[in-house]
Amino acid sequence: MPQCNTSLRELVTKWFGLSDMPHLRITRLHCPGVDCGCVRAELTTSARPLAIVFFRHQAGCWRLFPPSPTRRR
Repeated sequence: MPQCNTSLRELVTKWFGLSDMPHLRITRLHCPGVDCGCVRAELTTSARPLAIVFFRHQAGCWRLFPPSPTRRR
């Protein structure tokens, strides 16, 4: 399994390029078919809102892509 040393806060800071985020809203999502945590980070700007969905993988890592579905045997 990959190392998971990056927090959700660090990823949001990396992707939005901000250290102080007064207009950032984090919302938990229910993602059908995805067996993990799922959050939406939305930054309100003067032009338009920007949003990114982050998925928490089984190892605890936060990623931009959902984990692979678990196959039943």
